[in-house]
Amino acid sequence: MTRRTWVVLACVLLAKPVCAATLEGEVLYRERIMPPAGAVLVVSLENTARVDAPATELAIVRARLAGGPPYQWRLDYDDRLVDSTTRAVLRARIETPQGLWMTTDTVVTAATPSPVLQLRRVQTTADRCQDASEQAALNECAYPEFLEASAGMSRQLRTIESRLQPAQHSAWRRVQKAWLMFQTEACKFESNPVADGSARPMIQWQCAARMTTQRAVELTRLAACREGDIACPAQRPGKAQ
Repeated sequence: MTRRTWVVLACVLLAKPVCAATLEGEVLYRERIMPPAGAVLVVSLENTARVDAPATELAIVRARLAGGPPYQWRLDYDDRLVDSTTRAVLRARIETPQGLWMTTDTVVTAATPSPVLQLRRVQTTADRCQDASEQAALNECAYPEFLEASAGMSRQLRTIESRLQPAQHSAWRRVQKAWLMFQTEACKFESNPVADGSARPMIQWQCAARMTTQRAVELTRLAACREGDIACPAQRPGKAQ
């Protein structure tokens, strides 16, 4: 049997709510510079099976950086999320308080043994996109905006998940999965006027960034509610205001 077969079989036999699998590797960048203060390394496992929609995040790990590369990473994920219909790839980025600093620009599949994720320096959106006129450049400029919005949403998701009771986790995952499906279909519909034109990626990333930002605002409200609020499933410790 393959390793994945054994993992899935173990999950079935043990009837565990989450079947944990692990990926490990390194992150590098070529520049001989130290990361800025407050830099955070983010490694994510994503499903890119749908070419007409933004990737779906399957798992993510974050680590604050205190030195130069190489950086070792370990990503735990639910093995049941990866099947024959999934195109699982690994991405990495370094975020700073000022925004996105470095990111991967090549595809590394999750099946790659001991994967090494190579980062490249990212110019600020304003610098890189100020004079952009070619559609390919405009498409590329739309992606960092989505990454920044996604990072903001991820912070709120972690806050909420840390407060939920174990019995609430499955229901919360269904809620977020339903939202992701809605976002995908909404952005696909919004980009329909350009059909298969070259501007479609830009429209989809812009739509995904806008909806993700809106979702982060909703999650911020949910994360800010306090104990005693009957409409608050993720209550923050403290007395009701």
